[in-house]
This record gives sequence, C-alpha cells and structure tokens, in this order.
Amino acid sequence: MSCGKVDPKCPNCRLSKNRTKVVPGTGPCDAKIVFIGEAPGKDEDLKGQPFVGRAGKILDDALESAGVSRNRVRITNLVKCRPPKNRRPRKDETITCTSLYLDRELQEIAPEVVCALGQTVAKHFVGTRESMSKMVGKESQIIIAGRPTKFIIAYHPAACLYQRKNLSGFRASIRTALVAADMA
Repeated sequence: MSCGKVDPKCPNCRLSKNRTKVVPGTGPCDAKIVFIGEAPGKDEDLKGQPFVGRAGKILDDALESAGVSRNRVRITNLVKCRPPKNRRPRKDETITCTSLYLDRELQEIAPEVVCALGQTVAKHFVGTRESMSKMVGKESQIIIAGRPTKFIIAYHPAACLYQRKNLSGFRASIRTALVAADMA
C-alpha cells in the first residue's frame, strides 16, 4: 500500500529550484502516529528520506528509549524540499506543499496521533504564538479524515542539538505522543 505519494519532479514552488531530491514521508501507511517536521535538511535532501541526519538520530534515540522502532511510525515534513540555507519554509511554500501532499498523506493514513516537531509545525496546525517551552508536551485536537485526532507538540530534534537543555522535554513529549497512540 502506498500513501503520501509525492511528485519527484514537483515544480510548484521556489523550493524545487535548489533541491537535490524531493523527500516524501516514510513509515507504514496505517501508522497510529505521524511525526511531522518542518523541512528536509542537507542529509535528507541528499538521501531523499526524512530525519536521517543528526536530528534524525535524536528522534530515533527518543523512539528507541520509549521502546518503539522507527519502522512502526510515520515520519514526514510540512514541505518536501529543502529550503535554501536551511531557512524556515515561507508561508506560501508551506501552503503549496501541504495542500498538494501533506494534507492528502494525513487523510490516507488517518492517524490516531500527530506529533508536531517544532514551532513551525505547531503554528501551521494550531496557529499558536506561545513559546515552545509552554507548548511542549501539551495535547490538543485537530481534525483529520473527518475525525478528532490527538495533537501533541514536541521540540524539533535539531533544537536539542543547539540547546541540550531541550533534550529531556523532547524525550518526554515523544513518550507522551507514543502513549497517546497506545504504543509505549
């Protein structure tokens, strides 16, 4: 079963001009939980897979410490192409990519839980202006495939690379999301 198909030659926004590869989501199409990051980085752009660099290692470690292997969860991004110089995706890029790809991916999977990795993703879904330290680990709801879906916010794993103090909050929120999906 294929879900979250992405056009490998997508020309629909300016991010397509500098990418090496489009980076679709990975993981089972019937996953109970979907982790959504902001955008591919350098390693992801080269390999064509999400969260395979240093930030991916932090996510993998958090999953493993909660007793869940990466191949049991869905991992994807708001945008499927790397922004220049790892800048945040612009609003028009995010709207274009989510409307073409992510929205359909989430509809097809219909997860029980969505875990937002970072402020950009949290803001996209719930429009919050709160600081990350106030949002991390909180559960709310969004509607996917016509039904309420648990929505949990975590630090982006890259934030743990630059601020080691975020690591414990990140790990706790990943565990919270997995427990909400009845996986840990």
